[in-house]
Amino acid sequence: MVKHSWLRTWWWTATFCLFIAGIYGQGMKKQSASLREVTLRLSEIEHETLVAMEEKENLSLRLASQSDPAWIELVLLRQMGVVPDGFLKVHFKR
Repeated sequence: MVKHSWLRTWWWTATFCLFIAGIYGQGMKKQSASLREVTLRLSEIEHETLVAMEEKENLSLRLASQSDPAWIELVLLRQMGVVPDGFLKVHFKR
């Protein structure tokens, strides 16, 4: 009989605790989903940053090499078809 009266007196407390535990579980599930989304976005941004830094390094090297006389000569030879004096230029027909 003592157990029965205790349950009758405190049922609302147990119900309230279960209700709060359910709300807490749902909140934690939403928070975990948000954390996964933010972590994924962070990794994407880090990857984009690495790609941009590599491109910046490449462009910096290209820009620095454009004032190098050897680079200018190489570009003239390969892309423009200019040959220095004393070299023989050969054309191939397809």
